[in-house]
Amino acid sequence: MEIFSVSNRPPATPGPTLAPVPPLPVEAGTAVATPATGGRGPVPVPATGFGSPPPGPRRRNPRTGLETVIGPDERQRIPDARADPWRRICQLDLKGPQGTFKGTGWLAGPATVVTAGHCVHFAPFFDGWADRIAVAAGRSGDDLPFGSIESDHFSTLNLWIDGQTADYDIAAVHLSEPLGLRTGSFPMDARADADLVGRLVNVSGYPTDKELATVQYHHANRVMQVTPRRLFYEIDTVSGQSGAPVWIQDGPGGPPVCVGLHAYGIPGTPIDLHITANSAPRFDDAVLAILRDWVRADCDRLGLAVPVS
Repeated sequence: MEIFSVSNRPPATPGPTLAPVPPLPVEAGTAVATPATGGRGPVPVPATGFGSPPPGPRRRNPRTGLETVIGPDERQRIPDARADPWRRICQLDLKGPQGTFKGTGWLAGPATVVTAGHCVHFAPFFDGWADRIAVAAGRSGDDLPFGSIESDHFSTLNLWIDGQTADYDIAAVHLSEPLGLRTGSFPMDARADADLVGRLVNVSGYPTDKELATVQYHHANRVMQVTPRRLFYEIDTVSGQSGAPVWIQDGPGGPPVCVGLHAYGIPGTPIDLHITANSAPRFDDAVLAILRDWVRADCDRLGLAVPVS
């Protein structure tokens, strides 16, 4: 299958058209005012060297009806999202004709925010492309340490546009200013199966069931299974966390390296895998090349040096 970038500007290059498929239950969503509940209370989370929380028995998320919180709710509130690497993660307001939805993104370069494809182009939310997206890096409630930047320039993959293919639910928000020079950005990599199965991965984003998607929550656990284009894990998530970075660290204190982005709860896990898991589109060489092209193009547009990833 040919994979290429499609932007809401300029017009997309014509490509192969796939038969439409029904959308999977995605994890962007509207914020609902509900009290925070769950299992154990928050514990301090260091910037590096996360421990692996023990898995618990499955239970249904009472607020969404979807089994995206797996067992006791083990998400941990980030007490200071100004710190690194949390400040590289952004709360997104996804604005369209039907209102404002919530999502998460992360800085992959000075002016490139990577997120889920359904956060920029999704018929149930926007009747196509989003109108505008407001990006707030390191947000903690009313504290927006890096301000809020609006963009109406987006890109995604043709296989998401044409067929809503979950494996390619990947996109970028292109910024008009170099926010990533202030926050730092995540390196990206395509890792082999053997380097991912059983590996501790981290997901941190802005869930709608906690403080109306204005506060960042983190959970880490092991990769249960991989397919050529997806990562599956028992990491607690709910709507609003679509687009959150999925990152690993090579050794204690090593830099966070993104290997995918979170997009789906349990209903998005193929039944033939026979596991209860949430999941992420996984980066392979072809997708990684497009992600780096997005970063390079944004740097060229603003006259910036391209970061080494």
